[in-house]
Amino acid sequence: MINIPHLAAMKYRDYSFTWGANALGGASTWTFLIASQWFVLEKSDKSAMVGLFTFASMLPFLLASPIGGLLADRIERKKLTFITIIGGLATIVIAAVLSITDVLQLWHLSVLAFISGCCRTTQESSITALVTNIVDRKDLMNAITLNAATRHGSRAIGMAFLLLARFGNADFANTSYFLILSALFAVGAALFISLVKKESIGEINSTGSPFSGMAEGMKYIYTNRAVAIFIILVAFHCALVMSFDSILPAFTRDILGSSNESLLALLVLSFGVGSAIGTFLMAGITSDKNKGLMLVLTAFVSGLAPIALGFSYNPLFSFASCIVMGGSQSIFMSLTATYVQLVAPDRLRGRVTSLYILHAGGIMAFANLGYGYLSDQFGAPEILVTTGVIFIVIFLALRLSDPILKSISRGETSFIQQTA
Repeated sequence: MINIPHLAAMKYRDYSFTWGANALGGASTWTFLIASQWFVLEKSDKSAMVGLFTFASMLPFLLASPIGGLLADRIERKKLTFITIIGGLATIVIAAVLSITDVLQLWHLSVLAFISGCCRTTQESSITALVTNIVDRKDLMNAITLNAATRHGSRAIGMAFLLLARFGNADFANTSYFLILSALFAVGAALFISLVKKESIGEINSTGSPFSGMAEGMKYIYTNRAVAIFIILVAFHCALVMSFDSILPAFTRDILGSSNESLLALLVLSFGVGSAIGTFLMAGITSDKNKGLMLVLTAFVSGLAPIALGFSYNPLFSFASCIVMGGSQSIFMSLTATYVQLVAPDRLRGRVTSLYILHAGGIMAFANLGYGYLSDQFGAPEILVTTGVIFIVIFLALRLSDPILKSISRGETSFIQQTA
């Protein structure tokens, strides 16, 4: 298996365990979020409330990621990853206990999702920075791409178990079951990361204040043109075509006629499958020119796919649209994350990663909150179509005006050597 170019990074023992930990950690997160979103929709009957919960779960990407990135540069990264996985596990166990005792409420879920999100955003910064120290530089792009695949592809793991339980025994498949399943995924993630031997830390001398450390990372991304353009792209991408979590439950109920979370899980599973396939194929592309062309292509498809979903009124077409969404969006995010990691110096890598996450997840928090309210007013399809069109227009404008994006399309990567 390790001789397959698409899986080149898997020949490194520590990378395999790190990748497994990230995949199971992502599965835990998505199982928790999807089960909670449907619970909130059933209790409140409003997409706005789903948006509020999603906002609480994603707000840590805005508030906690700078601190998480600083910790990822100043604390041994494997140890920090393990601690944050255990922290997330604790919040899920509390939610499961509240659900089993039938006292679970929206505010419980929102608070616990916020705490879990703080753990997850710190974990992503530390594990991404750790990956760059595990593999040789020649396999780094493959490693980063495969690692990025876990961010969305892991949706498929949790959703597959959710659907098996739902179709196998409807009475057994309730919120409590899914929360327990989420906790088990987190336990698996903790076991995998504990098997990693490599120790990694960014700044050996960390005598500076936390504020100066975070300010240094912020200054770097905004004064480095190569990093800044990718951060801007990611911000628009996440705000316009990836912030569909709060409206998807209502879409499956109102447009597709679903009476439980089964169709929602199938849509999320389709997205996860598309993500896994897309990033696997992307991991095997070695030509710089082809990578640049894929960035442009997937940007346009990322806008077209939600438009197609918005015009979908039957499950099969919706599933196909979600597969395309998953593939295109995960490849686009993987490529931008890869370029950012290749440019960033190791001593700042945790902070740069966290600020990348801040612009991605932080803006998605507010976008999901707003789209939840707008969906109640105008409908989920209208939101999907409008945001898809806007993103295509913005990307086209940036693509035609920015010299770095132009050079990437031609396969030129001199900006990496100039800034690394």
